[in-house]
Amino acid sequence: MVVSLLGLLEGLRYAFPALLFVFFLSCLAHASCTLQKQTAVHSHRRAIVLYLLLVIAVTYAAQCILSLAYWYGVKQDRMLSLLACALVYALELAILSDSQDPVWYSYAGSLGITLTFEPLHTALSLRLRTNPSPESFLVVDLLIFAARLACLVAALIFCFSWHEPESSGSQDGNEHQSLLRSKAADGSEDALIAYGATETNSDEATKLTTKDPESDWERSQRLVEEQRDKRLKDSGNWFTYAQSFKLFVPYIWPVNNRRLQIHAVLVGLCMLVNNGLNVLIPNQLGVVTKTLTESTNPDNHITSLNPWIQVLIFAGLKLCASEAGLSLLRQRLWLPVEQYSERAMVEAAHSHIINLDAHFHDTKSLSDMLMAIQHGESITKMLDTMCFALLPNLIDLGVAFIYLTAKFGAWEGLITISTATFFIYLSTAAIARSRATRQAYSKAWYEEWYIMNSGLSGWTTVASFNQVEYETNRFSAAVQDRISKSKAYILNVFQSQALQYLVLSAGLLAGLFLAVWKVTQEHSIDASDFVVLLTYWSQLVAPLNFFAGLGKSVNRDLIDAERLLEIMETKPKVVNKPNVSAFHFKSGHVEFKDVHFSYDKKKEILRGVSFDVLPGQTIALVGHTGAGKSSILKLLNRFYDVTEGQIKIDGQDVRDVDLHSLRAHIGVVPQNPVLFNDSVLDNVRYARLDASDEEVYNACKAAAIHDHIIGFSDGYNTRVGERGMKLSGGELQRVAIARAILKQPSIVLLDEATSAVDTETESKIQEALRRLGRNRTTFIVAHRLSTIINADRILVVNNGEILEDGTHEGLISAGGKYADLWSKQIFTTPKDTQEDDDSALEDCHSKSTNNLVVSETRLELTQADNNAHNCDEEAAQMKTPSGRKNEVRIYCQ
Repeated sequence: MVVSLLGLLEGLRYAFPALLFVFFLSCLAHASCTLQKQTAVHSHRRAIVLYLLLVIAVTYAAQCILSLAYWYGVKQDRMLSLLACALVYALELAILSDSQDPVWYSYAGSLGITLTFEPLHTALSLRLRTNPSPESFLVVDLLIFAARLACLVAALIFCFSWHEPESSGSQDGNEHQSLLRSKAADGSEDALIAYGATETNSDEATKLTTKDPESDWERSQRLVEEQRDKRLKDSGNWFTYAQSFKLFVPYIWPVNNRRLQIHAVLVGLCMLVNNGLNVLIPNQLGVVTKTLTESTNPDNHITSLNPWIQVLIFAGLKLCASEAGLSLLRQRLWLPVEQYSERAMVEAAHSHIINLDAHFHDTKSLSDMLMAIQHGESITKMLDTMCFALLPNLIDLGVAFIYLTAKFGAWEGLITISTATFFIYLSTAAIARSRATRQAYSKAWYEEWYIMNSGLSGWTTVASFNQVEYETNRFSAAVQDRISKSKAYILNVFQSQALQYLVLSAGLLAGLFLAVWKVTQEHSIDASDFVVLLTYWSQLVAPLNFFAGLGKSVNRDLIDAERLLEIMETKPKVVNKPNVSAFHFKSGHVEFKDVHFSYDKKKEILRGVSFDVLPGQTIALVGHTGAGKSSILKLLNRFYDVTEGQIKIDGQDVRDVDLHSLRAHIGVVPQNPVLFNDSVLDNVRYARLDASDEEVYNACKAAAIHDHIIGFSDGYNTRVGERGMKLSGGELQRVAIARAILKQPSIVLLDEATSAVDTETESKIQEALRRLGRNRTTFIVAHRLSTIINADRILVVNNGEILEDGTHEGLISAGGKYADLWSKQIFTTPKDTQEDDDSALEDCHSKSTNNLVVSETRLELTQADNNAHNCDEEAAQMKTPSGRKNEVRIYCQ
């Protein structure tokens, strides 16, 4: 009976701290994964619990010291239990002191477990006192136990029943915040506290108001982190959040390639073998040491093991674990899988982005898209980290604990797990504390790069305004700031590393002292085991460093992956309907029926636009900027879909036909053409990839650009630069026109196609466009009204509505909006003198004027034989009461 109770007591002493440690860490992991946080931070509650946890940890340490001082009947299991419990509560104390939003059930559960085990453990200890210690020892020990018990009960009560008073100044939650301005010290209301914000003191307010403006890099990082946090909050836990990345699985795992799947399985086997080598190598080194010791012992003439063979085995194990062994095999097996993932991810991201609609490309910056594609590798990197780094290192730590405990005893196991736990905790805490310095360094580096890039790329502006010295000083200040921030960050890293290695050194020293004691005093192990322990500890540094930086690396990969995930989850708004039929062009009859359109569903761009275009007609769209002219062309080309109404071509709704077959019949000349950084020949041929060189030349001749291209240094093989930057505005537009001519479209869309050419070239292009638009339905958006006077119909667009519809002559005669636009563009404003007015009237007579329009009075003279006398009479009527003539705008046709 006594033996069984002793076994039970020993088991309780080992199981209690282990259960306490596992429970607390499991609760922390569960709370972190499920995003459980205390909604309010009660500072008084946390402070009281902190002091109570400190007293509990001290009581365990005091019992350890008491046991060492008396050393009566003290067993290893008691000392281990007390020391392990002290370390667990010290860990809880440290984590609670750093946590601003603790999850109390993890602490309450630990206290409950302790309250359950401690009385049972103490009762059994008192009953089984086979070697009684002095009464003074027992009394002091019971007093310490009673103090700990009281602290446990008090801490448990505070964890469950403490409530902050409603009227306390530390109210939490937005509902308790004032909606009014917080008055400043002088009684003014300058200090505005936003709803849901926390009021700050004057020093904090000064810091907030003097904070540097947010850089582009900071803004980009902040938006991605907010997007990740929002997605994580909506998911509710990390497991559900991780499932949002499952759309990347087909690109990461070779689902349809059995050979690559076998490669991945073999890589996993290689890593498991490597875990085994991490145990075999230190053990084999101990065997070599033992054989050498026995061979040099004069009393031992015959050794059971040959040292030469043992050395060869050790060398073979080291070779297998080196870069020339399993590591090389693993990399060789994994390389095809990694390359598959990289290729599949990049191709999928590029394909998805290029197939998105105009709304996405109009609202997303190019740098964000390129960054998202490049960061696709962060998905595979994160998977590699989890599968081929986290799992093997976790196995290494578990095997190390089991192996060292089995070989050197429970004390060595306690030293190993304590060292690993506090090393990881201190490392993660140091990383968290260095976040501010790391962000400051990153911001300074970005600012330095931005200043250098802007100054060099804008050198012409810098030199023109004589600001070379200013840019030099600005860049020098940025470099100095980056160096100072780098110094602070690097010193922080050095201090963190020093602290980490102090913990490792303390653990190693404790383990070595234990090994020396066992060799010299207990004689339970020999000198070879000392070498084994030393070697094994050196191998634990790598996995511990990995776990210390795991959170930082995963967080960085998640932020990078979030950029791509957001884009990959974006669905195009303009898509083909299921089982859609191809577009069949017949004659080019276009109908707009009560079309409404809005880009953001807030401001309506088009309001009930309706018109009918007959096949082969040329329709011009005019109006002020932002009236909706270009939007009509985008809807016709189906870059966007109408909000209400219909757009039909030859009786087919553009939403009911295949998108690609529709655009195959439409040719576009945009206002700002974009060329690829390729030759002129390839840029023009892009409209029809199977076109011959001769067809390209003819298209360029029709666009009045052929002679210019021949004059280039390499002719048609001249590269035009990024986005065509090596070409002038006129050359760029004419290349775009040649590209449209080469396509030979059925419907032509011209958006300010001649806005950047001179008058002489314009006349040539107009002739080319007339040939291009012959027997084709053509839409022209123009601000220069002289380019559309020959259009079959002119639609005046104003505030998203068709205000006027007619021919050039008819709209001029109507004297409406178009006539007003025409007069403002064509008429000249003579000087306010009698001589200039007479000169203008004489010029009107000399050109045999058909119409005379005076802008101020809208006076129109329609007789073709008006002479200078009539013009003088009309001008005389324009005198103001002061006797001076108004400015007269005269158009002579």
